[in-house]
Amino acid sequence: MDPNTSGTGTLTPADVRYITEHFVPLDTVAAGRPEAPDALLALIDSGHLPQPTYTLADGTGMYPRDLLGLLDAAGSPDSVRAHFDERLLRMAARFGTSLTQERLDAEWRGYLKGHYGACLRVVTPEHIFCKEWLVRRLTEALAAPSPEEEAWCARLRADVEALDALEREFAPWDRIRFGGPVSRDRLIAAPRLRYPHLFARAGTPSGASPVC
Repeated sequence: MDPNTSGTGTLTPADVRYITEHFVPLDTVAAGRPEAPDALLALIDSGHLPQPTYTLADGTGMYPRDLLGLLDAAGSPDSVRAHFDERLLRMAARFGTSLTQERLDAEWRGYLKGHYGACLRVVTPEHIFCKEWLVRRLTEALAAPSPEEEAWCARLRADVEALDALEREFAPWDRIRFGGPVSRDRLIAAPRLRYPHLFARAGTPSGASPVC
């Protein structure tokens, strides 16, 4: 099954409640905009805007409310891809790394498929970069735990809190369509359960720098 569509009859009532609370149909996205829903659908079909993040059983596509944020920032449909790449590259430079064309293409495909609408509270190139950065750091940290080291504990907590601020809760069905536990389960809920003492106090832990 394509992980960008929910498919008829696959969503539970809990899924539908979550989706309808946090996502909207294209008519709602277009409300108060100069573009009609049909014009937005044409931009989706032509690869300038993301596909729906979820599809209800009646075929209604459901989108993040900020669907048009990148389009508005870019200024025109034909500028969206270049604008997307530019902002990703700027973030990479800020973090002292670089992105290959292959990586840029992969992130763009993920954006157009609506994947990031499922996991990010606000879908921007900056948040896409930060999410991937944090996922990689947390995966590495949890694969080689050093809970006796203050620096490791501080960084783990800071990274978990940063990812928590970026990510949505996910629909229950996301665990099915993405083939298992999602990043929130693996990299936010799991470390909090395993190392509860690290998250007992509010605020940024001593020795940790805010991430993203």
